[in-house]
Amino acid sequence: MRILVTGAAGYIGSALVRALGQHEVIGTDQSAPAELLGNLAYPPFARSLITPEIDAVFHLASLVSGGAEQNFELGTKVNLDATRDLLEACRLAGHCPKFVFASSIAVYSGVEQVTDATPAVPRLSYGTQKLVCELLIDDYTRRGYIDGRALRLPTVMVRPGSANTAVSGWASAIIREPLAGRDYVCPVRPDTRMACISLKRAVDAFIRMSEVPGPQMGAVLLTGIPVSAEQMWNAVKGRAGGKVRFEPDPAAQAIMDSVPKATLSKRAEKLGLRPSANIEEIDREYEETTLAHHG
Repeated sequence: MRILVTGAAGYIGSALVRALGQHEVIGTDQSAPAELLGNLAYPPFARSLITPEIDAVFHLASLVSGGAEQNFELGTKVNLDATRDLLEACRLAGHCPKFVFASSIAVYSGVEQVTDATPAVPRLSYGTQKLVCELLIDDYTRRGYIDGRALRLPTVMVRPGSANTAVSGWASAIIREPLAGRDYVCPVRPDTRMACISLKRAVDAFIRMSEVPGPQMGAVLLTGIPVSAEQMWNAVKGRAGGKVRFEPDPAAQAIMDSVPKATLSKRAEKLGLRPSANIEEIDREYEETTLAHHG
């Protein structure tokens, strides 16, 4: 198969590209080596990526939550306009490729636990942009231009390297920084919970979603286990060289208090999309991956 991956140099994208190694993968990313470089916010570039030879598209590129909230115009261009440009390119190519979209549980708000029956009511621009893209993908699928499906992702962790603009970035930093021997000031209360899944489980879900047959798949919610900031810190405290101090930031805390604390999807289970077992499993997978790349 010839597969296009947008956001290919990102956290999830780079892991997905590695997992797709048996296929011919074309990757693009705005912050990447020259062979991957490209700006999806530039319509001619986005539309040039889809050729009749492309069998599947994994569309992961986005300006994440905090960035999209701070810069509305850029968030709209990257998260909404670029997606529509890719969809239009698929329509014009005329051969109905698989189209797997990285959506987010940011499409929900104001509930403790999200299920398959929870209505999508976003409160952030990022969630709104993702939801609009889901609807566009459904319509392009209905008309036979693509075979589209979306994954509503909980927080995927543990993200290596420096933090991005995601409002949930602390959930990775509270594990990554102490393990790297650095102290970390956590901007939320110890009892603040997030719906979490490991990188491996997320990548497995993307690949599985590209393989599942069936028209009008729509958006599928991934199960994310509820983990508090204190539980994340306790999972690594005994091995960490750095310490964690909790100093809640009112703005960050207000956002975290409004997002789902857990997600539970029977539909994902039926499709074979497995959740992480616990925070210890997530931590272990992160350490194993880090050792594999640097050890």
